[in-house]
Amino acid sequence: MLVGKYRPKSIVEMVGNEDSRLAVLRWLTNWQQGSKPMLIVGPPGVGKTTLVKALTNDLEYEVIELNASDERTKDRLESIIKPLFTNANIYSRKVLLFLDEVDGIHGNYDKGGFNALLNLLNTATIPIIMAANDDSNENMKELKRVCNVVRFKRIPPRLLMLYLEHVLKQEGIDVSIGDRVRVVSESYGDVRTMLNKAQAVIDEVYSATPKAYTVPIEQAMNRFFSASSISDAIDALRSCEGFYSDPRFYRDSEDRRLDKLHTIYTSIVNSNKDIDSIAKMLDALSYADILVSIINSKRRWDMLRYLDALIAGSIFYASRGIAYTQYDMPYNLSSKIFNEGKVIRDITEVLAKVLHESLHNIKAYYIPYLILILSNKKDYMRSAIESGILPKDLKVLL
Repeated sequence: MLVGKYRPKSIVEMVGNEDSRLAVLRWLTNWQQGSKPMLIVGPPGVGKTTLVKALTNDLEYEVIELNASDERTKDRLESIIKPLFTNANIYSRKVLLFLDEVDGIHGNYDKGGFNALLNLLNTATIPIIMAANDDSNENMKELKRVCNVVRFKRIPPRLLMLYLEHVLKQEGIDVSIGDRVRVVSESYGDVRTMLNKAQAVIDEVYSATPKAYTVPIEQAMNRFFSASSISDAIDALRSCEGFYSDPRFYRDSEDRRLDKLHTIYTSIVNSNKDIDSIAKMLDALSYADILVSIINSKRRWDMLRYLDALIAGSIFYASRGIAYTQYDMPYNLSSKIFNEGKVIRDITEVLAKVLHESLHNIKAYYIPYLILILSNKKDYMRSAIESGILPKDLKVLL
């Protein structure tokens, strides 16, 4: 597999995030006891773990890797990490502790693990590097205060293309420019995803029955919903220009349009199918959505190849006759929401002016009670307006 074959062994073999890689290199080169730990934050597939392994290989460190999200309890963390600090000097090589996915060490399953980690960091006698996909929760904010923080960004398309062309040249394989552009654009700045998608393209190009992956998503989805057999439905999904993206991360409107799961979802919720059929199909899609997230978190992108068959098989019979649509709610519902939103905005502006409050405070603290009164105590609202407690302009809006 390309992912394993071309995983960088040295920091100079990596692509992207040059400044961030240099910052981590300088930190480790200059590390001494008492130095702050290093926290690397960035989305999956941009080289956080690869950097640590390449760096420790270059600087001849013995790396001890621990997935913090799996070892989240206080007792478990202390039983593993404390002996490392105590016995650091008995190792024949320099030792570095790498804690991956530290953002997973919080929540309902955290049995004092996070506080234990903070205490252990203060007593560290060896370099510690931690990696996290997300740093927005409160625990991560506290962790960042005691760490040197370096951020990794998604790899730009131009660098992905250069790296892809390097790999294809090394393999002696010719892939069309259209397939190369598709692989890069669907990888969303993730090197591992790009290599796995490139592997899939190579497998198809050199198989007995190569397939094209350039069918517009609208055409492919209509073919999927009108297919007369499950095998035809699978072929429709496989030929589609769309992809399966990780549901944990933000996507812009174009990404959502090309997300096969999202497109099937929007078509289902806008269909005229009965509620039970819709519920069963959405239940099947939810399992597929969770599977996409697990595949990405476990880095098993080779499993993505089975999703088309899984989805087609689970909703095929219930979805016959559905037409493609890219909008995620029926028009009559979206127009109702739009019109009601405009009324609420108008009411907000009137109340903000009369009560000398900000628009944010009116929306957050006044409107919910106003709607409650309107729905249950309409006479009270009229009395309040007529008595001058609320502005008369509001009566016109209501």
